[in-house]
Amino acid sequence: MSTKIIGNQIDATTRAIMEALQVTEQLNLPNLNQTQVTALGTPAYGTLVYNSTEDMAQIYKQDAAQGVPGWTDVGGGGPSVGENSIIRTNGTTIAENLTIGPVANGGVEFTNGFSAGPITIANGYTVTIENGASWNIIGGDDQMSLEVADIMTVDAKVTGWLHFSETKEGITYYNTTGGITHNWNNNNTIWLTKEGGGNFTLNLTNVPTGEGLGLGFTIVIEDQGGTGIPSTFQIDGVTHDVQWAGGSQPSHSNKYCVVSFAIIDKSPNPGTNPPQSMIVLGSAGNYDQ
Repeated sequence: MSTKIIGNQIDATTRAIMEALQVTEQLNLPNLNQTQVTALGTPAYGTLVYNSTEDMAQIYKQDAAQGVPGWTDVGGGGPSVGENSIIRTNGTTIAENLTIGPVANGGVEFTNGFSAGPITIANGYTVTIENGASWNIIGGDDQMSLEVADIMTVDAKVTGWLHFSETKEGITYYNTTGGITHNWNNNNTIWLTKEGGGNFTLNLTNVPTGEGLGLGFTIVIEDQGGTGIPSTFQIDGVTHDVQWAGGSQPSHSNKYCVVSFAIIDKSPNPGTNPPQSMIVLGSAGNYDQ
């Protein structure tokens, strides 16, 4: 009896044999190490091999990760130890560019992720967290660590120590002779090129609130035909008194005037309507060109 497969045409006899395979029989995949797998380049989608380096059966897919073709483990589930994968494990270093979120990965199931720390993001790589997505690194407080070269996210909340060597802040630029309405989500430092006029109103929108929350905001005012400071300070259109350093409102007397505000959301005061007390502290400094 002869059997044959030519292209995508399977001889009827061969098809019958394949369909008659019993569970006691086996199908051996090509045994390749990682170097040999890589050397395959871009094989046909659906190609199966046994990767002896990873000790896993792998398949070449059109979407192996974030829409990019590549090899992925057959069966998935990630590494684990113990019967029934009782303990899930992960590595300690990320050496690829990753995005957490449904847009880049094509499904809501990629919105939230977690890892066990410590995690190091190798130099030259980034982890991007989409707006509305999250990445939680779990572990005991005394053994938790995340070492990164770059991490991009919309919001980050740190409830313990934050140790860093330097910061790089975004700046929003304005050119105007009058007041400014600025969205807090678009940086907490602004540069105003003042082309005329005097003191003005600064209205901040979408300012975070919460009992005991403290915030900082800085505005750099450049004299280009106009001088002045934000003498009226508003949050979402509501005016708040500014307690100025030294007891009096400063003035803009040089090329540049830098005004800084500390905003403290105190415990709600039942005696006010609404029962809320925002304390705004301000200071200013003038600088020559």
